[in-house]
Amino acid sequence: MIAEAAARGQAELGLVSVDSTSARAHHHAAGMMRDPELRETLERAVAEEKGLLQRGKTPR
Repeated sequence: MIAEAAARGQAELGLVSVDSTSARAHHHAAGMMRDPELRETLERAVAEEKGLLQRGKTPR
C-alpha cells in the first residue's frame, strides 16, 4: 500500500514508519472457555507424543 502511494507521489517515504508489532490477549483475558474433558484429552495426547519422541518413534 505504501509502495503504491509512493509510486503515485502521494507518500513521503522519509516520514513513513511501519510497526510490525502484534499483540495477543492471554486466553483467559480473551474469554476462552474449554471443556475440561477436551483439555484432559489434549493433555494426554501431548504427553503420549512426547513419550514417543523421547523413545525415538514417530507420532501417528
